[in-house]
Amino acid sequence: MIRLILAAVLAAVSSGTTTAQTVHPSIPDAELPKLIAALDQKHFDAFNHCDTDTLVALYAPDVEFFHDLNGRVMNRDQFIQAVKKNICGKVQRRALPDTIEVYPMAKVGALEIGQHCFAEVGKSDCIQRGRYTILWRFDGTDWRISKVFSYDHRPMAGG
Repeated sequence: MIRLILAAVLAAVSSGTTTAQTVHPSIPDAELPKLIAALDQKHFDAFNHCDTDTLVALYAPDVEFFHDLNGRVMNRDQFIQAVKKNICGKVQRRALPDTIEVYPMAKVGALEIGQHCFAEVGKSDCIQRGRYTILWRFDGTDWRISKVFSYDHRPMAGG
C-alpha cells in the first residue's frame, strides 16, 4: 500500500501536475525572507527588552515551544512566565549573522531556521549558542509564531 501511495506521489511530481503554492496571494515568495527577517528582529527585540506584550502578540495562543535542555513543551503562557523568570534582566538573545533560512509553507506561512547566541545583559561576548526553527503562521492578516524548536545549545567555542 505504501509503495502505491509513494508511486502516485512520485508520478504526480514527475509529471508536473503539482505546483508550488505561495504562502498567500498578497505575499510574493521573493519578499518572504525580508518579511520574516523583520518579524524575527521584532521577536529578538521583544525578547531582549522583556516586552511581554509584544511576545504575547507574536506568539499564537496555541503555540508549542520545544526546548532541548529542559525537555519541556511550553504553551504561550508557560513561555512568557519562563522568559520573565529566566531571561528578563539576565541574558539577551542575538542572531548569528548569515544563518537565517526562510522557506514558504504553502497556505500556512513560513519556516525559519537560524542560529543564535546568548550573552549576559551588559556584556558583549556570547556564552552559549544554539539553533532554532520557527513556524510562522499567516492568517491573511497577522503573522504568529505557532511552533518553536530551540535546540543544539552549547557553550561558545573557547568558553
